[in-house]
Amino acid sequence: MELKLMYRVLRALSDCALDFYSEVHVEGQHNVPADGPLIVVSCHHNEILDIATLAVTIPHRRPLSFWAKSSLFKNPLARAILVSSGSIPVRRNPNNASSANGDHHGGDEGGGRQALFRETFRALDAGAGGTVGVFPEGTSYTEPRIAQVKEGAAWAALEYLRWKEGRGEEGRLLVVPVGIVHTAKTRYRSRMLVRWGAPIDIASFIREHGAQTDDEVKAVVKKLTEEIEGRIVKLTINAPDWDTLHVARIARDMLWSEERNIAMRDFPDVSQSLIELLSASDPLPSLFRARTALLRYYSLLHYSTISHAHLTALLPNLRQPSLPTRVRATSLALRQLLATVLHPRFLVFLPPLLAHIPAYALAGLAKRTLASPREEETHAEFKAIFGMIGAGATYAVLGGVLARVVDRLPILGTVHKVVAQSHGIARAALEVVERLGDWLGRYGGIWRDRLVLMGCVYVTAKVLSKWHNGLVGANLIQAQRLVTALKLARGICASPSSNLAPNDLELYCTPPEPFSNPFIKRRGPAEAAPKPAAQRKTCPAQVPPSWKFIRPLLEARTEASYALADYLADVEMRDVPQGPASLRRLRQLGTCF
Repeated sequence: MELKLMYRVLRALSDCALDFYSEVHVEGQHNVPADGPLIVVSCHHNEILDIATLAVTIPHRRPLSFWAKSSLFKNPLARAILVSSGSIPVRRNPNNASSANGDHHGGDEGGGRQALFRETFRALDAGAGGTVGVFPEGTSYTEPRIAQVKEGAAWAALEYLRWKEGRGEEGRLLVVPVGIVHTAKTRYRSRMLVRWGAPIDIASFIREHGAQTDDEVKAVVKKLTEEIEGRIVKLTINAPDWDTLHVARIARDMLWSEERNIAMRDFPDVSQSLIELLSASDPLPSLFRARTALLRYYSLLHYSTISHAHLTALLPNLRQPSLPTRVRATSLALRQLLATVLHPRFLVFLPPLLAHIPAYALAGLAKRTLASPREEETHAEFKAIFGMIGAGATYAVLGGVLARVVDRLPILGTVHKVVAQSHGIARAALEVVERLGDWLGRYGGIWRDRLVLMGCVYVTAKVLSKWHNGLVGANLIQAQRLVTALKLARGICASPSSNLAPNDLELYCTPPEPFSNPFIKRRGPAEAAPKPAAQRKTCPAQVPPSWKFIRPLLEARTEASYALADYLADVEMRDVPQGPASLRRLRQLGTCF
C-alpha cells in the first residue's frame, strides 16, 4: 500500500509537470495489456520528464517500477522516496557499463547485477504481473539520433524467463518499446507525442532464435537488443548528423509555415521524410545549395532568437525582393503591440498571468543557475519543476487569503435560509450540510480551519491553473510575435553602417552543436570519439544584439526559399534514390509544394 500511495503522489505531480507542454498526444495504447509482466523500454532525451511522461501516459494507469542510477539512492531522503515508489537501483559506469549491459563479470559488479535482476524479477512477478520501466540508452542525452541501446533490458527479459523456468512456472513477458517525440523539448508550451509500439513476446523470441547454451543466450541477447533499438528508432526521429537535422527542421517550418500546422501524429513521419530527402545518398547539385542556404537561415534564426513561424506571420512573403521599409517595419511593431495588449483575450488572461509571475521567475532562475548549458536535456525539467513550486506557493498564499474571507462569511445563516425555502431531496441534503457545518463550528476547532484552508487552496489551484493554461498559449504566441516585431523594427531602422561585417557574420552562419554526453559509447569508426573542441562548432562567447542579424536574416530566408524550391523541383524531375517516395509521403501528409 505504501508503494502505491507514494507512486500515486508522484504520478499526480507528474500530471502537473506535463502542463509544461501544450499537447501530449498518445498513440498505440492498444499495445499495452491490462495485466501480465511487462518491461517498458523507452528513449530518454528529456531527463526526469521522460519518467513523468511514461507514468502519466501508460495505458490502464499501470504502476511502473523504474530502473534508476544507484547514485540517486545515496541521499537518505531521495532513497526513501525512490524505494517507496518502487524504483530499482542500477549501477552505471561510462567506461564499463557492465551492470547496464549484463556482461558477465565477477566481484562487486556481478553482485550488483544480481541484485538488480532480483529486484526486477520481484517487480515483474507482483500481483497479476508488474511493469518495469527501463531506459536502455543508459543515460539521457541530446543527439540527432538514437546513439546507443545497451543490453541491460534484454538480459533482464531473458533471465526473467529462465528464472521462471527454474521455478517450474510458465514464463510470459512482453517488452514494449516507446518513442517520445518533442517539437522542441526545452520550449514551454511545445508539443509532445508518445508512441507505444508493438510488443515483443520474449517467449516467442527465444523459441524462434533458440537459447540453450550460454553462447546462444548471448547471441539472443544481442539480437533482442538490436530488435529493441530498431523499434525505438522507428518510433522516433533520427538524422545522420546535426546539420541534416537542422536543415530538415527549417525546411519543415518553411513548407508548413509553422510546426503547429502539422498534426502531432504526423510530425515524426514529416520530419523523417525530410531528413531522408535532404540526405540523399546520390545527391543532386542543387542539394548542396539547398542545405547551405537552409543551414545559414536556421543558424541566423538561432542567434537572433527568432522563430520562422513568428517572422512569417509578420512578413508572409518568403521571396520578398527587397527589405521592408522603415515605415512598414515600425507600423508592424505598433500594430502587433496593439493586437497583443488590447486584445480581450489578453485582458482576460491578465489576472492569472500576474498570479503566475513567481512561477515564471523561479523557472527562469532555476534554468539559468541549476541546469547545465552543456546538457540541453536538463533544461525542461528544471523549468517544469520549479515552475510548479512557484505556482504552488502562489496557490497556497491566495488560498489562505480566500480561507480568511470564507471564515468571515455568514455561510451557515445563508444555508439556513436556503433550507427553509427548499423541499424534498434538496432540503434533506441541505439539512445535512447545515448540521455538519454547525457541528464543525462548535467542535471542529483547528480541524475545521484546516479543512477550510485545504478546500480553499484546492479550489484556488484548480481555478487559476485551468484559467492560466487555457489562455497562455495564444497570448504567448502574440507576445513572441511582438518581440519579433520590435527586433524587426530595430534592425530595419538601424543605419546600414551598423550591420555586421561579412567576416564577422560568417561566425554565425553555422549553428552550434550540443556537447557530447560522456556516457555514450561510440560504436563505429566515424563516431569512435566526440569531436575535439577545436573542430566542434560552439557558440561564440559574445553574440551581437539580435537586431543586427535582421537584414542578413531576411536575405537568408529569401535565398533558402528559392534553394529549397529548386531542389524539390529537381528531385521530382530526376530519378533520385528515396526522393519520389519521400515526396509522395510529404504530399500525403499535407505539404504545400
